[in-house]
Amino acid sequence: MNATTAQEKVSRLPVFEGLSDEIRSQVGNALVDVSDMYRYSDNETLIHEGYLAFDTGFVLLEGGAEVDNERGPSTPVPSPALLGEMSQFTAGDRRSATIHAKGACVALQFSWGDLYAHVKDLMSAENIRVFQDAVEKQVWNRFEHKEILNIGMLADLTPELKEKVCRPFPSISERHHVAGVDILFNAGGRCQSIGYLLVAGQINIFRQHHNETIVAAPNIIGIFPRKGEKGTEWSATAMPVGEAEVLQFSWDEYSDALVDRLTREEQVAFIGSIKANQKKHFWH
Repeated sequence: MNATTAQEKVSRLPVFEGLSDEIRSQVGNALVDVSDMYRYSDNETLIHEGYLAFDTGFVLLEGGAEVDNERGPSTPVPSPALLGEMSQFTAGDRRSATIHAKGACVALQFSWGDLYAHVKDLMSAENIRVFQDAVEKQVWNRFEHKEILNIGMLADLTPELKEKVCRPFPSISERHHVAGVDILFNAGGRCQSIGYLLVAGQINIFRQHHNETIVAAPNIIGIFPRKGEKGTEWSATAMPVGEAEVLQFSWDEYSDALVDRLTREEQVAFIGSIKANQKKHFWH
C-alpha cells in the first residue's frame, strides 16, 4: 500500500466524520508521515492487554481486527479504525484490552507525541483544536462508565452539558479496584485536590461521632471546585463494602480541562449545579 492510498484511508476514519476536507487531509498526511506500516497475519496481536501503552496508537487501514478483554465479549473492528487512542493520555499505564488481526490486515503504528508535534507544523491552532476534540469524542464514546452522567452534582445540567463536563474524565482519571480492608482515604489525611468517581460497588464513609454512610455507584466522593481547598483534610475514612471500582482524578487538572472546554455561561451553570446538589455527595 503506497502513501497516497494510506492517506486517503486515514482521512475516511469514522472518528473524523463531519470534519472539513482540509482537516481530514492534513491529519491524513501527518499520520502517514509519522507512522510505520505493518502487515499482520490472522490472529496476530497488535495490542496486548496488560502491556505498557508507551504513547502508541494504531490505524487499521485494511482488513479487520477483534478486541478482547476480561470484562465482556469480543468486539469486531472493521477498517479503517483508530485504535489505542487512550495511550496519548496514559502512556505509562497498561493496555486494557487485546486487539488481534481477524484475517490478514494492514495497520499504521505511530506515537501520539510525534503526531501532535507534527500537526503543529501542518495545521492552524483552530484546526488542531477541532482534531483533538474529535479524538476526545471517540475516547468518550468508548468509555464504559457513562453512568457518571447520572451523578447528583450534575442533576441541574442539560444532557448536552452533562456530557461536556464528563468527557475529560476518561483521559484524566486512574482506575482503582478496591476490596476488603483497602482504604481510599483516612480521616485527617490531606485531600490534595483528589476526587473519586465511584463507578461500581459501594463505599462506606466512617466519620467520628456520626453514623456510617454507605455511598453507592454511580457517585462522586470528594468535591473541591476551588483550588484553594486542596490542603483540606479528610473528615472521614472511606473503605469499600465488599468490592468496588473508582476512578481517581485531580480537581486541579479537571478544572483546568473545563476552563478550556466550557463557555463562561456553562461554567456558571456547572458550579451552580454542584452547589444546588451538594448534599447528595460526601465533600471532604
